Amino acid sequence: MRAVFLVVFCIVFAPISAQAGMELSPLRNVLDADNRSATFTVSNPSDRILHGRVSWIDLSATPSGYKPATVAARRALSAAPYFVVSPASFTLKPGSRVKIKVAMREGAKPPPGERRSHLLIETGAERTMMRRASNEGLQLDIGLGVSAPVILRGRGTASANIGGTKLLRDADGVLEIATEILPTGALSTYGRMIVDFAPADEPGIRERLALRNNVAGYPDAERREVIMPLGYYSLGAGEIIIRYEGASEFEGKLFEERKFDIAPPAE
Repeated sequence: MRAVFLVVFCIVFAPISAQAGMELSPLRNVLDADNRSATFTVSNPSDRILHGRVSWIDLSATPSGYKPATVAARRALSAAPYFVVSPASFTLKPGSRVKIKVAMREGAKPPPGERRSHLLIETGAERTMMRRASNEGLQLDIGLGVSAPVILRGRGTASANIGGTKLLRDADGVLEIATEILPTGALSTYGRMIVDFAPADEPGIRERLALRNNVAGYPDAERREVIMPLGYYSLGAGEIIIRYEGASEFEGKLFEERKFDIAPPAE
């Protein structure tokens, strides 16, 4: 009896810039009273024709990512009612791309604080051949979905603190640092986490241990967890410096810096 396998992938709740066969950029867009429109680019690097459709999805922030927003959360969170998007569907030949425009509705004004919806790009299933050892093939249906947050900003401030921080070890015993972003303002923050080490026996020297880009802190989540590998099994005596620096519209802004003393290793 011949076995037949059918695999369907539908990735809609993990906002990312790309999946195999489709790419979406940038990672996010921000609209406000002065910037009433923005564009995303959808690219097709595959050798297949992609038929896409554009819609909105509302996702609540969690410490580790996103989850589908409840009805109650959507009332306070969703920015989709303020936006129009075009085109609503598209067809991309291999190697081509299309611009998706998001604009505030005519006469719409950003409310105080911040709202957010995710632009969702989905493609219809495409049948392809997945090879195996024999001359026969397995049919594989793949449905792709990628999303990116679109933020609507009104009055408010963007601020955040660095929360609880500790050194851990991964399964191989390599050091990693676990920390938190604690949003304190009405607007979300966006930037990079940087971890440096200043050895006690080398004054003025700083070694870059870790860098994590695209770190956002959203007001609808009390904290954002960030874990970064440090690449060492141990550190000597010195100081670990953690910085949460702004990026994109917050470039040049330092949200917070914290320093932690590291004791010398036990002999």
